[in-house]
Amino acid sequence: MENNRYFAVIAGSLEKHAQAELNSFGAEVLQQVPRGLLFSCNKQTLYQILYEARLVQRILMPLLNFDCHSAKYLYQQAYKNIDWLTLFAPEQSFGIDSNVSNSFTRHSLYAGQVLKDAICDRFREQYGDRPNFTNNDPDILFNLHIHNNKVSVSLDILGFSMHKRGYRIAKVDAPLQETLAATMLHLSGWDLTSRLWDPMCGSGTILAEALMLYCHIPAGYLLQKTNLSQMPYFDSELWNRVVQQSNSKIRELPKGLIMGSDINPQAISAARENLERLPYGDRIDLKVMRFENYSANYTGVIITNPPYGIRLSNIDDVGMIYQALGDFLKQHCKGSTAYILCGSKTLVSKLRLRAHWAKSLKNGNLDSKLAKIVIR
Repeated sequence: MENNRYFAVIAGSLEKHAQAELNSFGAEVLQQVPRGLLFSCNKQTLYQILYEARLVQRILMPLLNFDCHSAKYLYQQAYKNIDWLTLFAPEQSFGIDSNVSNSFTRHSLYAGQVLKDAICDRFREQYGDRPNFTNNDPDILFNLHIHNNKVSVSLDILGFSMHKRGYRIAKVDAPLQETLAATMLHLSGWDLTSRLWDPMCGSGTILAEALMLYCHIPAGYLLQKTNLSQMPYFDSELWNRVVQQSNSKIRELPKGLIMGSDINPQAISAARENLERLPYGDRIDLKVMRFENYSANYTGVIITNPPYGIRLSNIDDVGMIYQALGDFLKQHCKGSTAYILCGSKTLVSKLRLRAHWAKSLKNGNLDSKLAKIVIR
């Protein structure tokens, strides 16, 4: 089958990990740029990535690339060199996600407006009417990226960020993004047989991603509405076959393998509500509990995202939580390995335990460190 080029939008700091994931599907990564990967693959592999990939934000299909030094030229090229009429119908709505840096305009909204005008005028010329423009759940979504006066216009194949798995219907403050939680699991190298515990689980994102990983639940399992059918040469039969083959690999979660706890009853309630949306989510043990109150010795893997300064009003409380966590690991988790997402490099030292390694990860706009602690 013919190989085609696509662009994967990646959250900051996850590029090399997402590249490994794309390679595991059989895609060939052609170029890595900040927050993105240009790759090539056949249609079946693309569909697998769209349905199963855990570390990717969006998949774009490039429509037009050109050098551009003015809004007028942007309009002209977009108007005449993309066959908009074959991409969607006049009764459908469309949206534009635009991003501009170091170019002829500094305003992303203005650049998006120029592209919108080109699309609407093309429809008006053909049909005497223009389609509806909205960025609130449009039928089809286009991506406009301009950097150093180089323009890329692409189709957002699914039309939404792939980090939205569909299980998070209840949340607490500062929830961890799903792709980051999946990366933490990836970096932990969890063997899928050792017990896994998140002692500060919040609304359960790490637990949900661990469940999906163990049970082979595709990242897109809960997502019903996509814009995939708008993709040129979409093969519905192949897509359904990929989905069925992927879903056939789902397996049961053993009771007791994954557990979560949190001091906040509302967090546990939210985690339970979210996990119950996934197959076997009811088999994850959840408790309202301070981790310090776990009296036995825990042996297994610990993966957690403790509160940090932005999530607590008193910065002194942050250091105390990290010190308490470090003391607990040392006293009650001998034989375990912990992976702690620390809000800063300074907070790693607050654990007062030697880190086997500490890898840089972006948590939103926050420069975080994922520290691996081996407790002997």
